[in-house]
Amino acid sequence: MAYRFTPNLMFPIGNFRNIVSGFGEMNIYDKKLWGKHLGIDIAAPNETKVFSIGRGVVVYSKLHPGEFSEDGKKILKRNWGGIVIIAHKDPQTKKKFYSVYGHLGKRYVKRGDAVEMGGLIGLIGKSMSESNGIWKSEHLHFGIYIGPFHGKVLPGYFKEDSKVATDPDLWKEPISFIKSYNPRNIHI
Repeated sequence: MAYRFTPNLMFPIGNFRNIVSGFGEMNIYDKKLWGKHLGIDIAAPNETKVFSIGRGVVVYSKLHPGEFSEDGKKILKRNWGGIVIIAHKDPQTKKKFYSVYGHLGKRYVKRGDAVEMGGLIGLIGKSMSESNGIWKSEHLHFGIYIGPFHGKVLPGYFKEDSKVATDPDLWKEPISFIKSYNPRNIHI
């Protein structure tokens, strides 16, 4: 798959300042340690538009629903909900990186689609729905990954004893990454 150069980057939603969980924070949900957060969570209402941060190619677009008990009263598993991963290429370094968008109620792109900076890729999912992964707050999980991508969903957290292996050093704080990528031309 050919990756597209992206000369500039922008933030994925209009109200980018309402960050409810930061990069690298140790998070606890349902009285369990989830681990080190590998992105940022941006609070946004259901159906808020989510845009591609730059030119690229969609390498992953799937629903990873959360699960309720049969009676619907107990959460069995929280998950990504709708997730999109886009591959980008830096024209200066020629290196690939990936933008990760989680908890999307609707996804408007599929694997193999070429996207432009600012292209609509999805909408924020409704609270406590399968499409948002059964999370109480409506939000976008947004991450930047600079490691190799092997076609499998990437994790949102790093935990030493986890079955899902990732190197936390291959994840970058998204705001700093975008600002350093194009310091003279930030699109908000």
